[in-house]
Amino acid sequence: MSLTLLAPVEPAASAETAPSLTPEQKRLIRDSFTTVEPASDLVARLFYMKSIDLDPSLAALFKAPTRGQRRRFMAAMKLAILSLDRLQELQPIVKLLIAQKRQEGVSSGVYATLQRAWVWTLEQSLQARFPREASDAWTSLLNQMTDAQAS
Repeated sequence: MSLTLLAPVEPAASAETAPSLTPEQKRLIRDSFTTVEPASDLVARLFYMKSIDLDPSLAALFKAPTRGQRRRFMAAMKLAILSLDRLQELQPIVKLLIAQKRQEGVSSGVYATLQRAWVWTLEQSLQARFPREASDAWTSLLNQMTDAQAS
């Protein structure tokens, strides 16, 4: 699984018109990811379990997420965090990965489910340390990272 599986169901605004993340949103995203990163394998397992719980058809897509797959997923999330100040530079890569996933049979309907699963995973992992503003910041980031789907 790659970051592209977190693309939105409906096309978002283009990267040029999408509102950028505020410094506070970036801080909330970085802080929450830094907190869960030491338990990244467990967090990735929880994400995959919730994804399949929300949409049982994803079991065929994920089969049995291996340690390597979980590591790649968390590495993709870390890349997004490290690129918070340069999201537009990642758009061509994300667009290519989305096209590849589309050829592999991943429908755009899957992306909203995966976004919900990721935010839920953070909420469960961080509990009181994950305020609503952090949830909104992550949703905004995931939407911006996948704007390439619309173009």
